[in-house]
Amino acid sequence: MTLRDFKPALEAMLETESVYCLVGGLAVAQWAEALLAPSTREQFELPISSKDIDIRASKSDAMMFVKNLQERGATAQTICKRIPKDPTTSFPSIAIPIQLRDPDGVIISTTVEALSGMSLLDSTLPDGRVSIQGSPMRYGQIYLLDPCSLLICKLNAIHTRPPGESDNDSKHATILSLVIPSFIQRTLDRLNSKKDKYHPFKDSERLAGFLTKEPWSGLIPQKEKERVLKACHLAKLDWERRKPTKNPDH
Repeated sequence: MTLRDFKPALEAMLETESVYCLVGGLAVAQWAEALLAPSTREQFELPISSKDIDIRASKSDAMMFVKNLQERGATAQTICKRIPKDPTTSFPSIAIPIQLRDPDGVIISTTVEALSGMSLLDSTLPDGRVSIQGSPMRYGQIYLLDPCSLLICKLNAIHTRPPGESDNDSKHATILSLVIPSFIQRTLDRLNSKKDKYHPFKDSERLAGFLTKEPWSGLIPQKEKERVLKACHLAKLDWERRKPTKNPDH
């Protein structure tokens, strides 16, 4: 499946003001399509395809997405609740098997994975609620997790999955290392032109913290890491420049 197969149902989430953001490989694919130059996109097999779609959303908002898919001809099966083996590092999720028809009428089986939180990025509060980190960014009519936070999730996947099962995650991390400099520059430009209030500092600073600590610092090639850290440093310098000057007399 590609994002094209899910896009109409995701766009309909705006009408119901559902709270969600697209994560995983399909989110990486959309950032790549949006921010990579055509010559750079040719280096990768785009659009990225996936066996399922991952969203960070509550159960009710995930079911709204499934309802949108059903209204467009999909059929849904029984919801599976997944309890993590280690609740200190992972979050409960639900999986809804779905059958869709492609443009040629062929039935394709896929799964909607609805995650209550993202490992390494989000955290669980003492009262059991999930503290959500990262920024859902509206791109067109859908919401994507910001690429800095996506890379943190990919670092977790590369670190925790067995050898040979994280090849796609490594590929996605490479794509994100090319996307993030363009993303940060673009958001700063939009901020300067007063088209958007979002500043990438918080998301980029969190990512830089992981990229300079073990075991995550060595999970992507040095060249890719340096490229991302340089972009994160640009966001930090801009943030510090904007901070109000303290008056020593007050």
